[in-house]
Amino acid sequence: MIKNDWIIAGVGISIGIIAVYLVKNKIRNPKMVSHPIEPSLEATKKEIKQDEPCLIKRQEMEKIAPEVTTKKPWLLTKGSTGKEVERLQIWLLRHHGWKGVITKVFDEQTEQLVKKIFKKEGVDKVTYDKHQMGTPIHELIKA
Repeated sequence: MIKNDWIIAGVGISIGIIAVYLVKNKIRNPKMVSHPIEPSLEATKKEIKQDEPCLIKRQEMEKIAPEVTTKKPWLLTKGSTGKEVERLQIWLLRHHGWKGVITKVFDEQTEQLVKKIFKKEGVDKVTYDKHQMGTPIHELIKA
């Protein structure tokens, strides 16, 4: 007798869960009501003009000047901020005993150590990549 009660309760709960799912799904995705589409008179009256060019002529293309965007050279100098500066400061800490705080800002202390090590005002992309400053230490250890 108790076993039958459990079965009946389980079936009732299952039906309730399915009903709630179907109702919520119906609310989220309402069925689209289809209406007959009547052709408009304006669409049938329009004619395609054959004398209008579909493509831009070659002469017109030559007149259009391409946009030239000049990129700034990639350089970390005093005042620079971001992830690259943080990586530079971590590299300085690990390889040259930098005693500063990692601030993600290329400040005076960072500038002094960069001048001492690289004999330059800042760090360019070639130097940054050559010393693998952007590569986390855990990736360098794997290799």
